[in-house]
Amino acid sequence: MLSEKRRSTLLHHVRSNGSISVENLAELLNVSVSTVRRDLDDMDGRGLLRRVHGGALAVDGDEVPVPVETSITERAVRNLEEKRRIAAKAVELITPGSTILLTGGSTTAQMVPHLSAAPDVTVVTNSIAIAYEIGTTAEDVQVLVLGGLMRNVELSLLGHLTTQALADIHIDQAFFSAYGLDPEYGMLGAHLAEAETDRNMITTARRLTVLADHSKFSRRSAVRIAPVSRIDTVVTGHDAPEEAVAALRAHDITVFRA
Repeated sequence: MLSEKRRSTLLHHVRSNGSISVENLAELLNVSVSTVRRDLDDMDGRGLLRRVHGGALAVDGDEVPVPVETSITERAVRNLEEKRRIAAKAVELITPGSTILLTGGSTTAQMVPHLSAAPDVTVVTNSIAIAYEIGTTAEDVQVLVLGGLMRNVELSLLGHLTTQALADIHIDQAFFSAYGLDPEYGMLGAHLAEAETDRNMITTARRLTVLADHSKFSRRSAVRIAPVSRIDTVVTGHDAPEEAVAALRAHDITVFRA
């Protein structure tokens, strides 16, 4: 079992049972006890569960609800006009001649129709959907597609091969569609395996720009992709909560409303 899938399954068992022993997890996952212990230590460090002697406890569900992802099609039409404005503004922030990273997401996808306005831009992406859209609608834009294991429901490429492909690529600016955005905790993700790849991709970028419509400020998740200290710019809509925008700016994050 791949490590990303194993940890996602492990977390499901812990949350479903409330508490579970290392030995039971090892048997359920068909892995060694030492592997389970390493996974638990890592996930405890990220606040996904609480490590105790001999096993793990689920964190209070009221504090860290399990995110529920909607389909790509459903997300594509939700708050569509706001996402289009956010995406158009985001493209204005691209420096001519730069190399940018576009991850999969309903808001980053809306950047594609505007990319031709960014002179001499090179797009790096782990999203097959975004690569296809650029190839069919913005043929003058150069695209580099990262390899990896495809997450079928998202058409995104994940894992070691994705990270390895970035080793020799210089990214000037990364654009991420956030599942959620907490002005004190950071950018949140919905899927554990995808979040691990996202974190690795962020480390290769000089600047991180987060695209978040107003609904993203009310979403909560235990999966943090980036702390607020790593975020350089946020592009959001006019309906974003004033207190959240103020909090982001207090952290020296540049915030644009579109």
